[in-house]
Amino acid sequence: MKFISKLKTNWTITRKFLATLIFIIIIELIINLILFNTTIMYTKENLSNLGAENLTLAFSDYIDFNNNSPFVNEDGKQIILKNNGWIQIIDENFKELYSFHKPAEVPIKYSPIEIAHFYKYDIANCSIFISEKKYNNQSYAYIIGFPLEKVAKHTVVFNPSALKSFFCSGIIILLCVNIVIAIIISYFLFGKSMGKPLENIINGINELSSGNYETKYLEKGVYKNVFTNLNKLGKTLKENKTKRDELEKMRDTWISSISHDVKTPLSSIKGYAELMKDSDYSFSSEEVQEYSDIIYSKSLYIQTLVEDLNLTYKLKNKVLSLSKQKSNLTLLLQNVIIGILNHPLYSNRNINFHSESEDINAYIDEKLFKRALVNLIFNSLIHNDENVQVDISIYKKDKIYIVIRDNGKGISEEDLEHIFERYYRGTNTNTSIEGSGLGMAISKQIVDAHNGSIFIESIIGEGTTIKIALNDKITINSSSI
Repeated sequence: MKFISKLKTNWTITRKFLATLIFIIIIELIINLILFNTTIMYTKENLSNLGAENLTLAFSDYIDFNNNSPFVNEDGKQIILKNNGWIQIIDENFKELYSFHKPAEVPIKYSPIEIAHFYKYDIANCSIFISEKKYNNQSYAYIIGFPLEKVAKHTVVFNPSALKSFFCSGIIILLCVNIVIAIIISYFLFGKSMGKPLENIINGINELSSGNYETKYLEKGVYKNVFTNLNKLGKTLKENKTKRDELEKMRDTWISSISHDVKTPLSSIKGYAELMKDSDYSFSSEEVQEYSDIIYSKSLYIQTLVEDLNLTYKLKNKVLSLSKQKSNLTLLLQNVIIGILNHPLYSNRNINFHSESEDINAYIDEKLFKRALVNLIFNSLIHNDENVQVDISIYKKDKIYIVIRDNGKGISEEDLEHIFERYYRGTNTNTSIEGSGLGMAISKQIVDAHNGSIFIESIIGEGTTIKIALNDKITINSSSI
């Protein structure tokens, strides 16, 4: 069955090619017959240069008369010399009246038979052409000769009846032979050499549509570019599939993490709420306060998760309005660092701040940009031990640059590729740390919303560097992203 299918494919391609080829043969045959009929049957002469005959017919304009005696003017002589020819003017009795540049072998008087003979063949190794000049109701014939290497005449003799017979029977045989040869050559040369690659292309498309992206094709032949693009398409589809699988895996991991993160505080809230609900137990005011604080803090954590989700989707879909105003980034960074150091968990951390100026301004949404900076700095603190040193600097060149550098354990290349993706939690993340996995993604989206750029570099065992590049000229008015 596979062989029959392959044969049908080759024959389908060959049949289409043959239809075109036979049509071309028939058209060419008709054109050839018309040309043959025109040039052979009705033309006695085959001139290599028809310009000589036209020149002869038009040369009468260069023949003048002096006392009824013809002569060639100076322009005419130049034309004769330019063509390496000669001219002879004769009267009605075929006797020479005038000549210019004539070879010695050319006679000065002709008989009618000589004129016919010389015109058909040649004289003095020259082809001659004859025309006339009329003057005072008299006709003067003139002969112009051209060297044989410039103009030559050839006479064709044929049998009209044999030619007619050929057209009646031979042309049909010739047509049939051409068609048979075209079929044979088309199938073995076109059908196989071009049909096989087309079959491979069709099979390749079917393979891609079925999800098989592993097949590689040899990039050669007429369809080299097609096979090249087919291989590129397979590679691209494979990469897209890999990315989709990775994204799906990250999404599943994120959902699992979110579910866990939400489930844990919900369990605490539910447990303490059920405990406080028990009418058989009398709680002291201290216990009520303690349980209430726990329920409140867990509720705040769940609220933070929901707000993070809401924020990242607003940033992604560009529906969040930015309230940009001129802000002192140096002062903003100082306040962020002070706020982090005032946190009980991070009061003993080593954070250094460096600024080349106390007044580096930019138009930003201060609340959102502060959120991005807090996320980035906390990322350096919570994923490293207590001895980590974080250096934060701000300076201005062509743009405003904010650099956050730590000497912590670093981030692997695999995690680094996805560090700014939503839902992603790298292998370096401490599972005891609560978080939505959206912090870095939100930071990048906020920087992007301010037409800035963010870059990250990290080496395992040496630390991580995050650099923000921000334009200092941004539209003051509020804008939507």
